[in-house]
Amino acid sequence: MIIRILTEGQYRLEGQALTDLDRLDDSLLDALAAGNQQEYESNFHEVLALIRGRGSRIPDTELVESDLILPAPDTTFAEARSLFADYPRQLS
Repeated sequence: MIIRILTEGQYRLEGQALTDLDRLDDSLLDALAAGNQQEYESNFHEVLALIRGRGSRIPDTELVESDLILPAPDTTFAEARSLFADYPRQLS
């Protein structure tokens, strides 16, 4: 799966990392639904760290369509609530 983090670039994520991302992603969506800003921020940082740490960075010179686009790392809780309103529960 190709994941773009806005303002940062694209990463290729495969295998167990996708399963782990799906689990973290569900926690992030639950925090947003519950209105829990602190949990959202913690989960969003974990999601970004997983993608950066276990994904393979795609060079900016390579043009690849993204399967998933995440907002910029500095996205606020209020912004995230509207951005993630139609976000899919199952990523893979």
